This record gives sequence, C-alpha cells and structure tokens, in this order.
Amino acid sequence: DIHDIGKNIVKVLLENYGFDVIDLGKDVPPELIVETAIKENIKLVGLSALMTTTVPAMEETIKQLHEKWPECKTCVGGAVMTPEYAKMIHADRYCKDAMETVRFAEEFFSGMSS
Repeated sequence: DIHDIGKNIVKVLLENYGFDVIDLGKDVPPELIVETAIKENIKLVGLSALMTTTVPAMEETIKQLHEKWPECKTCVGGAVMTPEYAKMIHADRYCKDAMETVRFAEEFFSGMSS
C-alpha cells in the first residue's frame, strides 16, 4: 500500500514473536515482491491495503506468487480488506488485525515443521 501504518504494526509484532521480516516498504510493485520471495525462499507474504485503489496491485501480486512461487502463501489485511474481498483476490488468509497475522504465521510455520 502507499500507506504503511498497519504494515509497520504487523512487522513489529511478528518480530516480537520471533519471526524474521523482510520489509520492502510501501507501494511496492508486484514483480519486486515475487522476485524477493523467490530469491529469499519466502514461504509467507503479507500484504496490506488501506485504500481500495491498492487492492488491484494486491490481486496481481497474489496471482504472480501463485504462478511463479506456489509454495508461498499470502495473508492480507488492512482497513478496506474483508474476508470476502480476500477470497475474491485468492489470498490464502484474511487477517483482521496484527495479532491475527501473528497467529496465522505461528499456525502456518508450525505446520511446516511437522
């Protein structure tokens, strides 16, 4: 998103719970997110949208991740995001707030180790 308030909160919480976070910043092109995910062997990408105008970029990012790096999962959130919208853009999980993102990351990565 072009705003990064929520993203920064999620980043801090994830780091406080022991996760490594690569923060690419705000208003990042889908291609850079996908390229970084592949290069760094990222298994979970979080995307945030504060305004509806950025949702198409989220959808394109998810589409490219599914095509080029299918082992990577996506979680989405933000002021304009809803569970229905997340499903429509094919995100793997809608997270209503930062703590739900942490819980999803814990669930996701604990499932990978078993």
